[in-house]
Amino acid sequence: MHKDHTTQAKPKKDEREEVLKEIRQLENRQKILENKQRKVGFVWLAIGINPLYVDTGRRIESAADLCHECLDDVAMDVLYMTGNDHAIEEADPLELAEIKRRWKLYIDQLPEYAYLCDELLSSRK
Repeated sequence: MHKDHTTQAKPKKDEREEVLKEIRQLENRQKILENKQRKVGFVWLAIGINPLYVDTGRRIESAADLCHECLDDVAMDVLYMTGNDHAIEEADPLELAEIKRRWKLYIDQLPEYAYLCDELLSSRK
């Protein structure tokens, strides 16, 4: 008896299409998971070396908030290194000039966040 090869090939094609469909669904699920992971935010973890300590982590939701935190940290580092134990609001002109000089390195690379420098200094007015 002669076998009809077209009927045998059809299920194989259907099986391949089904497998491809499942692979596409898995890829779509993976993309959804990756997008969700990107939207969780950032973790701020303060680590000190003298004395050695690790602060508890804090979730930061946006890139702007992270940049604000980094710029504030840079300002606090300048004040700490000058030996003054005061907030940015009380920075003297030399401290302020040094803070702005250090901020410039970052703002030159991220100009869309330049407004954060003004926000951090607005309490001085």
